[in-house]
Amino acid sequence: MRSFVFLVLSALSMPVLAAGEGLVARPDVLGARWGARIELDLAPVLTPWALTAPALGQARRTTFLMGDYHLDALRFGNTGVRLTSGLLLNQRTVPSAQSESRSTWPYLGIGYAGAGARGDWGFSADVGLAAQNPAAASRLGRVFGGTLDLNDALREMQLQPVIRLGVNYTF
Repeated sequence: MRSFVFLVLSALSMPVLAAGEGLVARPDVLGARWGARIELDLAPVLTPWALTAPALGQARRTTFLMGDYHLDALRFGNTGVRLTSGLLLNQRTVPSAQSESRSTWPYLGIGYAGAGARGDWGFSADVGLAAQNPAAASRLGRVFGGTLDLNDALREMQLQPVIRLGVNYTF
């Protein structure tokens, strides 16, 4: 008998559940502030003795996976300042005797994106830091304990400045 009552109440509540909106975030709360980007840079490996351009398979590839948070206080229409964090994948560097070559670096930066009057052309500029040795970040807790100097901790992380300028066209 209980299962029959439950079945009848469930059937009667179906239209009420179908009319509800469920869990929906307002577009101005989440969508307008957060963004994600995937960028792929191809830089050909050129040598002084190469007579022709290298094939695509010989190009050096770097992939950027970025997440952006747009600051509303510094927003002007579709343009404005953003905070960016992400990963730089397949980053290639000149190896040294003391550093371990890693192919994934965490990135933290600040940037600006602007759009033209018609919205088809745009530009962006980002300035940030990438950590070549992110495992050293676990030692930052010792800075607060007084057993490690902040300069030494940052030096161990091998922070590298990153400056990126970009132009885009939407069609």
